[in-house]
Amino acid sequence: ARNGKVAHLQSYGRRDIEKNAPMQRDSIFRIASMSKAVTSVAALILLEEGKLLLSDPVSKFIPAYKNTTVAVPPPVAAPNSPVAVVPAKREITVRDLLTHTSGVSYGSGPTEAQYKAANIWMWYFADKDEPILPVIERLASLPFDAQPGEKYVYGFNTDILGAVVEKASGMPLDEFFRARVFEPLKMVDTSFFLPPAER
Repeated sequence: ARNGKVAHLQSYGRRDIEKNAPMQRDSIFRIASMSKAVTSVAALILLEEGKLLLSDPVSKFIPAYKNTTVAVPPPVAAPNSPVAVVPAKREITVRDLLTHTSGVSYGSGPTEAQYKAANIWMWYFADKDEPILPVIERLASLPFDAQPGEKYVYGFNTDILGAVVEKASGMPLDEFFRARVFEPLKMVDTSFFLPPAER
């Protein structure tokens, strides 16, 4: 775009390689982790409205995060020792979630068996048979990979932030996205699940 007008718009490649179907200008794709940007925008909208602060502890919105724990790797001298679990030095904040410094991973590593047993392992949520909030609350009981604020750890940070947005706004996340982000920006083809008419 140049000066508010479209200068060039073209699609490239194939939208279906097996069928040799060309890309269309209106092809629909999964946005996957780009949903993290939308969730972060939602949190910042609520920040501007005074409904949350970057310094707010997550427990203000999700009490299960009041007292979290961290898995401590065994000492170098005893590499086969079991993983110890210690209390977090401080609470996780909204800022920690936005910057992926909460210490929360996707459940791989020495505590992987615990995450799998809790049915909270890796990033995919669409196959779960329960709403996200109970999963996020259950996640709080598992040991995290690092102390809050001490290390960048890519994981469930934005999923937790989405639950915070729901609590702070009083709206389901998909409804908040639709009303406060997608409709104002005319993002008419963006949603959590593909509507049957768009298939």
